[in-house]
Parts: sequence; structure tokens; C-alpha cells
Amino acid sequence: MPGHRPIFAVTRFRKTWRTLSAKQRLQIIEIIIALPELMGNPHAHSGYGFRRLHGTAFHEARLDLRWRLLMRITEEEIILFDVMNHDQIRRL
Repeated sequence: MPGHRPIFAVTRFRKTWRTLSAKQRLQIIEIIIALPELMGNPHAHSGYGFRRLHGTAFHEARLDLRWRLLMRITEEEIILFDVMNHDQIRRL
């Protein structure tokens, strides 16, 4: 990841954050910390299932079997969009 990118959270993510368990919040923080390595080598932490959603600037990372962190990653910034289940992500 060339340089540092600011990380923003949209209102939708902030509302969801308030409903998450402490474990889910910790998992999101761990993903954010791992992002530079994940973006350079997505398979380094295969447990996160980090991948780009086909044809978009959105990426997902796995919190657990059900929940995914959805982010929009551009050259300028990282935007935390929401936490969704697998089916919700597939419908995007």
C-alpha cells in the first residue's frame, strides 16, 4: 500500500457499529490493522477472506462465517461502509 490512506466511516457503518458485539468490534479493528498487508498480499491472512467485489471499488473481509466487513478502497481513502451477511453482500 503506497503511503497512508485516511479511513472514514459512513453513517451507515457507525449505526451498525453500535449494534455489534465486543468480539465483532475487535475483529473489525484487527482487519483494519491488517489492511496494509492484506492489500499487498491478500492470502497472508487467509482467515479474513479479503477480496475485491467483482467490478467495484468495494472489498469484503470476513468477521466470521456469517458476517463481512464491507469497505470501499480507493487510491485516496478507505471507507468503512457496513457489516453485512454473506447474502446481503451477494445482492450488491
